[in-house]
Amino acid sequence: MRVIAGRARGRPIACPKGRSTRPTSDRVRESLFAIIGQRVQGSRVLDLFAGCGSLGIEALSRGADMCVLVDCDRRACRVITHNLQTLGLEKQALVVCTDAVGSIRQTRGGVSENAPYDLVFADPPYALGIAESLLLHIDNPQLLAGDGVFVVEHSSRADWPARFGRLEQARQERYGDSKISFYQFVAEG
Repeated sequence: MRVIAGRARGRPIACPKGRSTRPTSDRVRESLFAIIGQRVQGSRVLDLFAGCGSLGIEALSRGADMCVLVDCDRRACRVITHNLQTLGLEKQALVVCTDAVGSIRQTRGGVSENAPYDLVFADPPYALGIAESLLLHIDNPQLLAGDGVFVVEHSSRADWPARFGRLEQARQERYGDSKISFYQFVAEG
């Protein structure tokens, strides 16, 4: 696994050993960042279920101002911290080792203190089936900026809702067994 573009382009990203982490492939990451394009530059990013941190690190490499990376696995958090230090990105990042859904429910702490976010990435374990819970808490203007984008990677067999509260699916792409859904707040009026 490597950083695809930006100042850390071509540099390797370590991943935790074992099957508990399923990193987003280079191909899917490249497509995802091609879709969100210039939104990354100067953005505030939240990477939920960060794994090895590949999405957050890619965003930082491409010019995001800061990124909070959340994962509940202590080994994954150590690997993320190592990756950030190796790539010289640690000053722009905060690693929060806790439950991702729980972290966005809290009104205090590392996740809420750095909100609102311009980009929120989520790559939850497919078997969790947490679409509704995750969307419920992302549908919060204190967490996601009004013009922000929530990007979720999920199983191609799972259909995430086209609209949930004030969030509307703006786009969806399929990559083999995975889909990426892009959500934004519905314009009022």
